[in-house]
Amino acid sequence: MKIKHYVMLGLAIISLGTGLSVKGETAQAVQDEWRNAHWVTLTKNVTVEKIHVVEPMYKSRSVNSYTAKRGQHFKMEHWGTDYSWVLQSGRFNSGGKYLYVVDASYKGGWFKMGTHKVTTKRSSAKYKAFHGYRIATSKSDISYNTFYSKSNHATLSDYRPTQTSKVIFSYGSHVYPKSHEWTWFHGKGQNLLTDYRYVGGKWVKKDTTDVSKI
Repeated sequence: MKIKHYVMLGLAIISLGTGLSVKGETAQAVQDEWRNAHWVTLTKNVTVEKIHVVEPMYKSRSVNSYTAKRGQHFKMEHWGTDYSWVLQSGRFNSGGKYLYVVDASYKGGWFKMGTHKVTTKRSSAKYKAFHGYRIATSKSDISYNTFYSKSNHATLSDYRPTQTSKVIFSYGSHVYPKSHEWTWFHGKGQNLLTDYRYVGGKWVKKDTTDVSKI
């Protein structure tokens, strides 16, 4: 299917937990590693483990844990081996003795590239009705969890199309959802893609693909 091919080419820039970040700013999250550290903005709270580094590396262990909160900015590295997400700024400044590692999905979905102002819970609740769902009312609101791909004419979401109370489309979406295929990203690391079609007045589940096995 087109949507599966698109994912394998790099669409799996998901973010959704409840914040699907299918946006260009998060495209680097799916790379195995980054050449350089990048500034990021957290889109949800995450746990940061303080790792005491010893040789050999597999003997390193967590000695403390902290919570980094939604909306905070950090300089972060993405390693291809050992620990995936390593913070390099502020109170979480990793060095040779200790690493500050984010305990979160390897594929991202919990941050946005660059520094941005994240809307508060109060303001993020202000959405417009959108064909039975909701839609973000400003570009700065990155709490959306559903995205429409114009190139593939498919809706990508962290939620099933029947979960109307949870779906929030990204700002500027122009689509009638029931006219297009809906793909739900889920599973550990959001590696499972389940497709739905609106047929005969209801959403019908079509198939599920594990992209980690493609």
